[in-house]
Amino acid sequence: MLITVKLSKFNYSVAQARKNMVRNGLMTIASLFTICSCLLILGLFTVLTLNVNYISEQIQDQCEIQLFINKEVDEARVTEIGDEILKIPNVEEISLFSKEDTLEYVQDNMFEGNEELANFEDDNPFRDSYKIILSDISRTDETVQQLENIKDVAHVQNSQDVVNAVISMSNTVKKLSIVVMALLLVVAVVIIANTIKLTVFNRRKEINIMKYIGATDRFIRVPFVLEGIMIGLLGAVISFGLISWGYIALTSFLESMQFDIFEFITYVQLAPVIGGAFVVVGCLIGILGSAISMRKYLKV
Repeated sequence: MLITVKLSKFNYSVAQARKNMVRNGLMTIASLFTICSCLLILGLFTVLTLNVNYISEQIQDQCEIQLFINKEVDEARVTEIGDEILKIPNVEEISLFSKEDTLEYVQDNMFEGNEELANFEDDNPFRDSYKIILSDISRTDETVQQLENIKDVAHVQNSQDVVNAVISMSNTVKKLSIVVMALLLVVAVVIIANTIKLTVFNRRKEINIMKYIGATDRFIRVPFVLEGIMIGLLGAVISFGLISWGYIALTSFLESMQFDIFEFITYVQLAPVIGGAFVVVGCLIGILGSAISMRKYLKV
């Protein structure tokens, strides 16, 4: 019996929420448009932040140091240098690229068919080198200095500046996203609150009568809270559909252009994050907007 009564009350609240949305059609559309706009911008910043972080991780994982050896060094000394490199604590793995391997790679991949490069086989202009993978990229500068102190090392090529730039950009995007999201949340809450206020104001006499006959504040409040949640959820669904369509179209376009410099987060990985965030934020905007407006207008 108790369950039946509660279900009946809930059905009444849902029906009243739908009526309120239709009755205040223009304000409902304005609120929906505002929420969609806020969530779309929120989604864009979220997609950007996630992909910047994803690319940053790829760059960090690919952060390698290239150590070049003096030309006059013989093979035995090249092997000794490799052993010395491995003794440095932050070095995880090394790969030797002989000058012969480098020349062959250039001939096959960069200047295929260039007969002039064949003349370099007896007078190879390239150097033996080691590709070095580090255990901790935060200690790159320290490790580079140790590598440069090894005898017969010509120079060390370090791409840490690129990694630092990407990490800095990632942090900037995160901070900017937080500020923009907070501002958009405030705007959306204000719009929803005004929509609910208009609904409550139009029904102030009805609410006054309901209170006189014993209706609780909770019974009166629930339809308006549900109205805010329904507007927020509807905005979340529309925004999620638009973001999904845009992201799938963008990734498909990049694939068709054979843009494979970096990998982007797949839609399967992205969808649960965006979808969950939109539902939570949409409901939160609706609840906050309803709570703010009802606090004043229930005092009739």
